[in-house]
Order: sequence, then structure tokens, then C-alpha cells
Amino acid sequence: MIQKKKAPHCRARVIAFVALLVFGSGCVSARMSDHESDRLFRQGRYEEAATRLKSGLLSHGEHGRDALLYLLDIGLSYHSMGKYDESNKSFLKADKIAEIKDYTSLATEGASLLTGENLNDYKGEDFEKVLISTYLAMNFALMGNFEDALVEARRVNHKLYMMVSQGQRKYKQSAFARYISAIMYEAENNYNDAYIDYKHTRELVPEFPGLGQDLWRCAWQLRMHDEMEKWDNTFQLTASDHEKAKLAAPRSGKGEIVVFYENGISPQKRPNPAFRELPKFYPRANPVKFANIEIKDSGVVATAPLDDIESVAIQNLDEKYAGLIAKRIAGVAAKKAVGAGIGKATNSPLLGALTEIALFVSDQADIRSWNLLPKDLQVARVIVEPGTYSVQARPVGGAELPPKLIQVSAGKKVFVNFRYMP
Repeated sequence: MIQKKKAPHCRARVIAFVALLVFGSGCVSARMSDHESDRLFRQGRYEEAATRLKSGLLSHGEHGRDALLYLLDIGLSYHSMGKYDESNKSFLKADKIAEIKDYTSLATEGASLLTGENLNDYKGEDFEKVLISTYLAMNFALMGNFEDALVEARRVNHKLYMMVSQGQRKYKQSAFARYISAIMYEAENNYNDAYIDYKHTRELVPEFPGLGQDLWRCAWQLRMHDEMEKWDNTFQLTASDHEKAKLAAPRSGKGEIVVFYENGISPQKRPNPAFRELPKFYPRANPVKFANIEIKDSGVVATAPLDDIESVAIQNLDEKYAGLIAKRIAGVAAKKAVGAGIGKATNSPLLGALTEIALFVSDQADIRSWNLLPKDLQVARVIVEPGTYSVQARPVGGAELPPKLIQVSAGKKVFVNFRYMP
């Protein structure tokens, strides 16, 4: 008799649970549905985008399931408008959240077998976590704080190393982080470490323009004659190349402008047509391949890519597919078991069947991602006389970007960034 009295209450609770699942499955990610912030960002109205994103973060909670996404795009908006301190504050919060959410409780993991990742807090893809440190390194370099920039550049490759060693991933080191750390080591007259990072860059992107001169210059500074000869032979360097290489050294009395060019837009997550419960990255239209950097009396220098975010995003997700599919298969068994258990507990096979259906309906692909990233990260370097310069970036095949005014001192390196959105 006691069980019969409790059955109606049990059924009521199950019906409420089923309704919650169905309702939750229809809840679109607040950040991913905020197309107005995306529009403002793509129009270069970064401050308006940041204001709207901050309002969204406050509305949906700093500990909400999309908090990481909001912080990432807020940081990127501030970075793009040149407010690097504010950008760092958002990225540091995002870095902390991403680290905490890496340690998912067993209860949360078990629950995701029944529902789906789209109803959980967003933890970030591996490559997104790495890019947090990449952007922190860029921000510090743009602020002239090379010490902290080097710390973050090293963290980029440390994160990648840990992902490879602990997660059995096939990730490569970041050529972009290696290259900018080499430049900053040079700026601090640490030619030994600069030489090591230039060599790592060559292993990752051997065709990057000017790398032969960079390697030869460090060998020259370190008086490594055998190494100088090796790079002469490897890159077929001429006397003219030697002179150009020496101009980047502090003793030349010239300065250098290092341009970060963030090109295009990263791929978009959508449900995989072959397995609708899983996400897949799809490239978005990116008509521009590179930009020409124009500085008065210094000619035109083309940017060249070092990190292909689009390819890395697609590759990283593809490598996780075996695990994702295995988890979904386990989820099928779990859902059926829960449905059968509820049918038995409530003496209602219909309610058990409805619960099972609701669990399957709630299990949708998680299509959240750091939505405003560039397709790739590029670099250009220009040697100049000391002075004040207007730096112009002209994406080839796209609209030119607003110029930026830069002050360059003798023997110093100054960083400047541009972002192109199609």
C-alpha cells in the first residue's frame, strides 16, 4: 500500500523531469545565438561588441554554461580595439575557468551520457585553451612587456606538450608562439634562446619567409661560423641577404616593426550530417590569403601565416571522434536502462518510453565554439629608421584596414596588430 501511495508522486516527479529535458534540449546557447555581437565585431565596432558581450555575461551569469565563451570573445574584442589590459583581464579569467572545467566531476560526466554536452558548462576545445595563452603573449608583446609575453609564449607550448603526453593527442607545437618568442629573445639580446626558437620554427614551418636570415643573424651574433655556413648553403643566402639580416640587429641603429595580422574567421561548428549528435567544424569563406604592409620609405612587405587555426580546429575535433562516438554508444545503453527503470518504478511502460525518448531528444550536438577567432595568425617584419610611422595593412582582395601610428626607437622592436574580417 505504501508503494502505491508514492507512485503518483513518483510519476509527477518523472513527468517534471521529462518536461525539463525537452525544454532544456530546445534552449539555444545564449552566446551562440547573439548574432548582433558578431555583427558589431565583424564591422570593426569592437567597443560596442565588448559592451554587448559584457551585458550578456552579466545577464546569464559569470558561472553560467556559456561564461567561458563570453569571456573569450570579450577578451578578443578588447584585444582588437587595442585595450590590452582589459583584454588580459578577460583572458586570465577565461584561462582559469578553462582549467577548472577540465576537471569534470564523475557525476557531470555521467549526466552527459544521459543528456548531452550542449546542456553542460562549455569547457573549451583544446586549441581554444592554447590560444588563450597565445593572445596573452600577443597582448604583452603589444604593450612592450616582453618578460610576461615570453612567459605566455612558453605556456602555449607547455599546454600543447601536456595535451600530447597526457591526452595522447597528435598536436604540434605552435610555430607562431615559437617565432614571436624568438623575436622577443632577440629584443632582449638573448641570442642563444632566440636561435633555439628560430630553429623550432623552421621545423614547424620551414617555408616561412626570412627565416634563413633570422637563423644566420643569430649564428652571426653568437659567432658560430659553422652554423652561418650551414644556413648559407641551406637557404642559398647571398651577401645582400647578410646585410639585410644584420639590419635587424640592435647595433645597426635601426628599429623594427613587427606586425601581427589576424586573418579571416575561424571554422563554424554545426551538427555532423553523418552523426547528428556530434559536432563538426566547417570552414567559413575567407577570400583574403594575406595582407600587404605599407610603411612610408620602407616599401611593401607581405604577411605570411604561422598558425592555421582553421586546420588545427578541424584536425583536433576529428582526432576526438573515436572517443565521442564511444561515449554516445554508451549513452544509448544508459538512456534505455533509465527508461526501463522508470517504467518499472512507476508501473507505467508509457512513462518509461517517454523518458527514453526525452533523453534522446535532449542529446543534441554541442555546436558552441570561440566564434570570433581568425582563420590564421600571420606575421610581417619591417626594418625602419627611428621615428614615428603610420602603418597600413591592405588585405589582398579585401578592404584596407585603418592605419595605426607607431613610435620606433633605435635598436628596438615594436609590435602592432591588425584584424581582417570577411
